[in-house]
Amino acid sequence: MKESILLYKTKIDNYLPIKKNWDNNSLSQLFSLLFGDFRPWDTDFLTRAINCYNVNFIYHNFETQMLYIGQSEWELDEDMMCPNEEEFPNYVNETNSCKMHVNNFLEFREQWIEIKKALPNFAIIYRDNLDWVHCKGFNIQAEMELFVENNQREIIH
Repeated sequence: MKESILLYKTKIDNYLPIKKNWDNNSLSQLFSLLFGDFRPWDTDFLTRAINCYNVNFIYHNFETQMLYIGQSEWELDEDMMCPNEEEFPNYVNETNSCKMHVNNFLEFREQWIEIKKALPNFAIIYRDNLDWVHCKGFNIQAEMELFVENNQREIIH
């Protein structure tokens, strides 16, 4: 497991991070989309290169079939201009976006929808050693922590 965000279910059936470990964690950009702008029915990102939501974006590089999910900084800073379609490939990077293959995002989206239906007490969003992003629900925090420990051991050995 390369990176992860551990989440707990709130009283209003939302998920928040147990620890805010945003530094060097590209998944924080994905979490921002899930928390604020997630639209399970939206497929515009499959046909349009730039998709802007309230405070998030999904940029689709059609050549590589990679998505870049991040926060729309220009929505927060009125002095910043939104990059145009030609500038977006140079704008996205490891710090301002979460890079995922289109097929990975489609699979992840289905997993996240299932978690939101089942509403387990805890959930994890993680990137595996092959750079594939997953999410998984747990009823007990100790089970989630054991899952993390077991998957981190795989990297060490």
